[in-house]
Amino acid sequence: MLKRVTLPVLSVLVLTTGSVLQAQPVPEGVAPTTPLPVTTVLPGDISGVLLIDTRANAWNGLNRFIDLPPGFSGPGFLPYIPAEVNFARDIQPWLGDWTAIAVMPGGEGTGRASLQENAVMVAPIQDPNRIPNFVAQLSAVQGQPRERQFQGVTLLEWPGPNMARAQQKSPGSRQSWPIALNPLSPFNRNKWLKGWPGLAQTRPILPDSTPTAPAQPDPRPPAVPAPEVQGTGGLTIAIVPGYVAAAQSSAPLERWIATKDTSNSLARDPQFQRTLAHPELGRSLVIGYGNFPELAQLSSTSPLLNRLVPLPASGDINPAGGELTTPYSAIDLMVWMEPQGIRAQSRGFYKTPETEPRGVATPNPMTASLPASTYFTCGGSLNLWQAIGPILGQNLLTLPGLEQIPEFTQSTLGLDVTQDILPWMDGEITAFVFPTNRGFFPTVDETMKLGMGSMIETSDRQSAERVLTQLDELIARELSGVITITRHQINENSVTSWEVINQNGRTESVFAHGWISDKTLMMTTGLGPFQELYPQPYQSLTNAFNFQAALEPLPPPNLGYCYLNMGSFLAWVNTFVPPEINASREGQIVLNSLGKIRSISGTGISQNTHVQWDLFMLLSPRS
Repeated sequence: MLKRVTLPVLSVLVLTTGSVLQAQPVPEGVAPTTPLPVTTVLPGDISGVLLIDTRANAWNGLNRFIDLPPGFSGPGFLPYIPAEVNFARDIQPWLGDWTAIAVMPGGEGTGRASLQENAVMVAPIQDPNRIPNFVAQLSAVQGQPRERQFQGVTLLEWPGPNMARAQQKSPGSRQSWPIALNPLSPFNRNKWLKGWPGLAQTRPILPDSTPTAPAQPDPRPPAVPAPEVQGTGGLTIAIVPGYVAAAQSSAPLERWIATKDTSNSLARDPQFQRTLAHPELGRSLVIGYGNFPELAQLSSTSPLLNRLVPLPASGDINPAGGELTTPYSAIDLMVWMEPQGIRAQSRGFYKTPETEPRGVATPNPMTASLPASTYFTCGGSLNLWQAIGPILGQNLLTLPGLEQIPEFTQSTLGLDVTQDILPWMDGEITAFVFPTNRGFFPTVDETMKLGMGSMIETSDRQSAERVLTQLDELIARELSGVITITRHQINENSVTSWEVINQNGRTESVFAHGWISDKTLMMTTGLGPFQELYPQPYQSLTNAFNFQAALEPLPPPNLGYCYLNMGSFLAWVNTFVPPEINASREGQIVLNSLGKIRSISGTGISQNTHVQWDLFMLLSPRS
């Protein structure tokens, strides 16, 4: 069965799309490093590329955090090559340093071809003498290929009966999912994933010294084979001097063969040379680069990928002329290991430099009002929140659950969101979720021990109070007899509370808002959560070690920051896990793996020429 066919395409996009929010300035005076050899055989007009360090020892740093299987040799797989071909024994000995998964420009007359139809993997050959054995192993798994010539290069084609068989499975079954949705597939039969039937391979990945057991016959009746179409829906490989190339079909391979020897290579592209000058290139395990308009055009043809990949939505593309309206010209990505975890940095470069950066320094002052046990918080200027929408392929106010807000406020309050509400939100805006047994959620369900809220800085308190007054009056009028509006004094400040009578006849507050400073408004899911945070929490997030460790490696933001406390969050989630899953071996594997993640944090930086997002996953060392 063909594995990982769509993994390269999704990887190129998922790993690079965050860069629409991201970008760090390239230091002045830093000259591009020597280009990676594989980039010299890729065309300069490429849509996107993901470069993976395939050196045997490059991934050894993972051992500090993850119990890698015996005989593991990083990265453990080669895209497009079936997992049944043993990586450590049959691939790694001949493999060179960097492998590319490239999204080729669409061919003439193809229109907007899909990402899968344009992706090709190019792997460098270090020891040509081992290639015949690799081809033999591939043929043993896939069967005998068709051979044909293209510009003097032999193409080996497996047209796709395996894919046809996979498509006959139920669309909802886990086995029929695209391999792109299963990034753990390279480790499917490792000792820590054996129990997951949806991740199983037909053969395990074994170290060199372990013999491969013969495949057992399939007891199921054979499926009716689908008609085969030459060069489509399967696997095609080509071997040229210095490289092995593979794709799902022959079309992108032919386009690569026709352009690989031209002088207009990716390595010569000025925008890609800016990526090569990145200060972390030398220790990166994954490097991503893309022509943003090209990638966005390609992703617009795939509804699934357009949902998974936060590139501009179809609304940003002119249906008549296919013109993409985006301010970004190129995006890039670096992923590397830190002593405490995994770092990623992505940058999105503007077509036209902006006259002023979009943000000002945000030193996270509001974290002093949040508890150390906060599950999640995200804070920054309105520019950060406005940027989140386009990253998700939509305007912020058209995101699911928020799309009705403009119409609701206009029809009920007579207020326009963009004119009457957003303008006074001109300071830091912080949203947060934290543990509490009071307020709206515990009132609805006693097991939902969490509270939510936001703090908003404003220089126009009068406008903010006008909106809040209108909202209170609407609730009092429309929900009279259900919700009562009351006022409370906390630390000499007035706090408004929306209150209901619960099933036990007790009064419960389900929403509260008040001013915690002359310029800062706080809203929470009830008076109880408000009192836990104001005038100050028992222990503040600012002084929490986990929060400090999460943000310490990241550059100071001027757009904002986000922080997820995985330890605290998983402790809450674990209360909902059924005992039988918690006690099972598979359940323990998943929970223990997630438990390795102490936090996930990110910061956003806006510059005149680009915008950047830095991500850090803080991990617990392997015991």
